[in-house]
Amino acid sequence: MSAPPGNKRRPGAPPRVAEVIDAPPDPNGGDDSPLPGPATTTVRPPSMQPAPARRGPGRFARMVQLVGGVAVVLVASTAVAWGARRYLMTSPRFGVRTVLVDGEHRRPAAAVASEGGIAVGKNIFALDLLQAGAMITEDPWIERATVTRKLPSTISITVVEREAAALTAIGGELYLATRDGDLFKKIGADDPSDLPIVTGILPAQVSSDRRGVVLAVKRVLDVAEELERVGVARRYPIEELHLEKDGSLVVTIGREAIALSLGLPPYRDKIEEASRILNEVARRKANASVIFLDNDAHPERVVVRMR
Repeated sequence: MSAPPGNKRRPGAPPRVAEVIDAPPDPNGGDDSPLPGPATTTVRPPSMQPAPARRGPGRFARMVQLVGGVAVVLVASTAVAWGARRYLMTSPRFGVRTVLVDGEHRRPAAAVASEGGIAVGKNIFALDLLQAGAMITEDPWIERATVTRKLPSTISITVVEREAAALTAIGGELYLATRDGDLFKKIGADDPSDLPIVTGILPAQVSSDRRGVVLAVKRVLDVAEELERVGVARRYPIEELHLEKDGSLVVTIGREAIALSLGLPPYRDKIEEASRILNEVARRKANASVIFLDNDAHPERVVVRMR
């Protein structure tokens, strides 16, 4: 085998020593740099691990929490309210000590309070003020009643009593009537009796047309008031006001029982005329029995019947 070209040497020449060529410098620091080590994995201790993201409570859990909170508030509120109510209803501090009654004339103050179920010592909050007022107005003499409380221990009662303006005879019974014609009670032993008497009203009228009866009594008492205004009733007290079946009116006045036949309304001019005639009769010292003022066709014609 022949040697490759360039490797030929001459016979008898010494062996050729190989030439060493220095390698270029290692950019990483030369041949002395350590070999790369094995791959490693860094593990952080548990305290340095990032916490996993927390999930908020679900919708159902939030609803349960809300309901639970509301229930706690309601229970606490109920307990507080119950305790407060028990204190208000049982504490001697709120026992009634003073009862003030205003507006009573016909009825004693103690009777008014008793009719409303109001008594000293009773718990002030145990009283139903509206019911107490309604109970008081069951008394026919009491038209209106207002009951109020003033803490800690005072009850005030304000009443408006009815005033009797006349007696009204109906079916053999006497009833007290107000100025407005309201027949509010049958006369009793302790009731006033020195009042004018309205007569001529039938029981059937009351049962069939009570409102009409009230209006009729009111109009009759308007006449009585007019007689007061002109001075007739002061000299000749009114004894009776009688309604005829046709609606005409006869008024009996004075101890002499003089009858003023007034006929049908209007009555103002007739009463003025009656006052003039009565003054004339008194001036003459005469004694009249009936004065007829019921000629509506000729009101200037007045007839006086003497005794």
